[in-house]
Parts: sequence; structure tokens; C-alpha cells
Amino acid sequence: MTPKIQPSENQESVTVQIPTYDMARLNGDLDLLCSELQTMILDELSVPDLASLAKTRTENDEGVKDYMHKRREDILGAFVKDVGQFLTLLDRTGLVVSCSSALHLVQAKAMAVHLRDMDVYATIEFENIMMDHFKTTEGYKVMNKSSRKNEYDSSVVNEVYKLEKGEKKVDIIFTDWASAIVPILQYHSTAVMNYIMARSLVSLYPQWTTEKKSLVNPRLYFEDCTNIRSVRALMKYVRRGFHVTTEPFQLGTHDCQQSAYCPHATRNTLDRDTLRWIFRPVNTLGDIPVTCDDMAVIMWCLGGQECKEDGDEVSSAFITVGG
Repeated sequence: MTPKIQPSENQESVTVQIPTYDMARLNGDLDLLCSELQTMILDELSVPDLASLAKTRTENDEGVKDYMHKRREDILGAFVKDVGQFLTLLDRTGLVVSCSSALHLVQAKAMAVHLRDMDVYATIEFENIMMDHFKTTEGYKVMNKSSRKNEYDSSVVNEVYKLEKGEKKVDIIFTDWASAIVPILQYHSTAVMNYIMARSLVSLYPQWTTEKKSLVNPRLYFEDCTNIRSVRALMKYVRRGFHVTTEPFQLGTHDCQQSAYCPHATRNTLDRDTLRWIFRPVNTLGDIPVTCDDMAVIMWCLGGQECKEDGDEVSSAFITVGG
């Protein structure tokens, strides 16, 4: 790109040629820049790009890790006073942070969605611990309690608490399933199928998400869940610049039932198509990172109508939790 610097009086205009780099050429070059320019570059990169950059050089790996730690602290710190204590709570209970907070961390910071509130998902057994933490430790007040979250009709949600502290808003969603991740798989679309755990950031459809593409969850129309609330939720992401569609081939070609981006494919939270950014050293199962909060492996299929044009076969959606 060639931006032009506007001259003051009695000065000639100056055109500055700024070279553009692909990810490979940043190897060995990034550390030559001042910290401000380094941050500006990192702010333009989504998590998949940051992961690629981290592999190029030890110094780049360390810098990207520091950058991701800082971003996570900033996001969580907007809603909790002690991020370290909150992460310890996540580790103890297996709860996850999702919706706009997780999406913001997956996207490039320069183009990320605006943070309005924080959604926390937990299993019902930790209801008392969670509510005590947010009311006593964090100073939030319960504004409302219901059996559903307005934006999402979910068959796996038991209770939803809406909390406020000044301008800060937190929703705590409880499920009686064995994993707090399960309600995320019933979201309206793949754009919000991301979550922050104590030790990792996970995106279930990272390519679509970072390209601002989103497939509507087939359960919305096959399980008669389409209503004004779900339409408003989908339109919110359209306004945020996402291409939202019910047709997977509008988001790119794929091998039906073979590609992870086919809604009929059976997926799991440890498969190679799930993006996982690790914040802490972890054990591995083969070459797959595994943490204590990952031990409940979730399998799912979005299901829906046959992908090919004029196809009339329908596959059922399912979610299962493994030990």
C-alpha cells in the first residue's frame, strides 16, 4: 500500500511505500520493529494467523504467547476484578466463557466484535459456587433469573441468571448435562461456537469464523426453534459483517460427510479441525493437547438437509458427552 502524508503549508506531498509481508517473510523480521509496530501487526491477525506466526521462530512464539495472554486478560478483566482468581475458578469447575468474549479473542483484535457483556456457562452442580463468587467476590447483583437465555432456545439450559454491576453485565447459564460446553452446540450459528476455558481457547469452526462466515444451525428450522429472538440474534451478526446462510456450499466447497465443515460430519472437541490455543503447558494424548478440563470429550453433528442441490435426505443432529 502507498499512503500519502498530507503536507503542511510550503511543503511538498510525500508518498511512503510500505512493504507488505506474508507470514513466512515475518520470520526474523518482526523483532526488528518497535513494540508499537509489532502490536499493530499482531492486532491485524486472527488466532490461526497468530499460530502460524508463532511457529516461525522462538522469539515470535514467545511474543505471540505474551500477546494472547494480554488479550485474554483484557477481555476477562473488563468483567472481573481478579482474572487469576477467575481462571482458577474455571479450572476447578470446568466452566467456560463464550459468545462475544470468545469470538472477540478468536478474531483479529482490529476487526473484533464489540464487547457488551460476558456469557459464562457452567454445570448445575456448581450453581452455588458460581453465584457466590459473582455476588460476594465480584459484587454483581442478580437482575433476573429465567429458564432460558433470550437469544437462544436450548433444550439443555436449566437456568439463566442475568447479573449487573454498574455498566458491566454477565449472564450465567447452567446446564444439567455433564459438560458446560453442550449448550454452545445449540447456538443459532457456527459464528458463536467458540469458548474460553481455564487453559485454552477453542473454536469449533475456525476457518468460517475468522473469514466472517457463519452457517445457521439446522436445529433452528428442523426443531421449530425459529422465532423473533433467533432472527434478531442472526441479524446481529449480519450487521457485524458476517455472511450468514443456511446453505453450506455458499461458504465454500467441501466433501460431504468427510469435511469438518459439512454439517453432516461427526465432529468432536479434540479433532484436528478444532482450533485450540493453549495458554498453559499441558499433557498430550499422542500429539493432541489434553488438559484436565478437556477430559469430557463432546461429539456432535449439526445435521440437517442433504447438502447437494435438490437433495431431500435429512440427517439428525446429535450431541454426546464422553468421559
